Amino acid sequence: MQRAWSIFAVVSLFFFFLTAATFTSLGVVLFTMASELHWSKSAAGSSFALLGLTCGLSSPLPALLMKWIGTRWTLVLGGVTLAVAFALASTSHGLVEFMTATALMGVGFTLAANIPGVYLLATWFPARAGRMIGLYFMAGGLGGVFGPLVVNAIVQANGWRFNWLIMALVAGALGILSALVVKDVTPVTKVEEVAAASAAPASAAPTAPTRGGAAGWTVLGALKTRQFAIIAITMLIIQTVVTTIHGLLVTHLADLGSSTAFGALVMSILGFTDSLAKGAAGTLADRIGARRLFVSGIVLLCLSVALLGFAGSHTIACAFAIVFGIGWGASWLAANLLLLGYFGPHIVAPMVSAATLVTTAGIIGPIAAGMVADATGTFVPFFYLLAGLMLIAAFACAGMRPPVVARRDDDASLSLPLQERGQ
Repeated sequence: MQRAWSIFAVVSLFFFFLTAATFTSLGVVLFTMASELHWSKSAAGSSFALLGLTCGLSSPLPALLMKWIGTRWTLVLGGVTLAVAFALASTSHGLVEFMTATALMGVGFTLAANIPGVYLLATWFPARAGRMIGLYFMAGGLGGVFGPLVVNAIVQANGWRFNWLIMALVAGALGILSALVVKDVTPVTKVEEVAAASAAPASAAPTAPTRGGAAGWTVLGALKTRQFAIIAITMLIIQTVVTTIHGLLVTHLADLGSSTAFGALVMSILGFTDSLAKGAAGTLADRIGARRLFVSGIVLLCLSVALLGFAGSHTIACAFAIVFGIGWGASWLAANLLLLGYFGPHIVAPMVSAATLVTTAGIIGPIAAGMVADATGTFVPFFYLLAGLMLIAAFACAGMRPPVVARRDDDASLSLPLQERGQ
């Protein structure tokens, strides 16, 4: 059991670092780099988008590597990849070098983050996997709280090159720590084992009561439903918003007259409220229903993004961060709960994977926002476009009803509606 807790500590620390050093703080470093190296806003947005793209495209790699070389060496390889990426970023003088670095960061993030982490916790703590995985994701969320503040302090004191060098050293150290501590309970022999272990907590979670159960759904049948299309497209819009905000918020606030230190603080508030919302959203979904929670979260995101046009005031900027964090945490968890409740725990893993694959297209957000800012001098028109898309998505989700699965019995084909709890 001591080994299990040591593994929990290592993978949680790794996830904390990954969140702190990449997605949640890259926008802080990008502002300083773009100013010093004279990059356009669209160029800076492209480098952030590349991080998200390579992270999404490399998502099949961890399971394959866990089968071939084991989870320990998959984490070690992730640490090495990140160390190389951060070291390259620290020596970058041009956009091509830095974009190569951010591409490697995305791959390293995927190799060392939640896929191997969740698998290890699900197999080392089978009786309380849900609780341990919840704590693991809380650690990742805390990285989003502290990362922007720490990174901004390093950049202001010693420059952005020193920041990337520190990150390279920490990534290497975590890779070495993983080599010393991490061990599989049993070797991974099939790629499917990784998805099965990761889906175990969701399978044990309470699901919406159904007439006839959700066992009639196949992955292909579920993918063809209108409900899956609405949820996946809405998740894409949310991811576009989240990626855009993380990449460009500090720059936008600086354009409105705020300091980078204040921008980092706003990012930290956003991460903190997101973590709180995700922690409370499960209980709230039990009371009001996952669909209502989903719609409420989207509406909050819409309102918060609309506030960004007036975020020159520190009070409004902080209000934005609180509302955005709550909306993001609530809507993202509710989307996963809807997929679980609509289609059942037996196919929730591939359904979530399919929806997540769709959201990879959200990396276009920072690029498009940068192009709009280069043309108009401000990100605000693009923010209003995103707010409009979220409003449309909220209406679509509000009118959504549980899907119907057609199952053929001995004498007839019966349509069995899946009931959503609290609807």
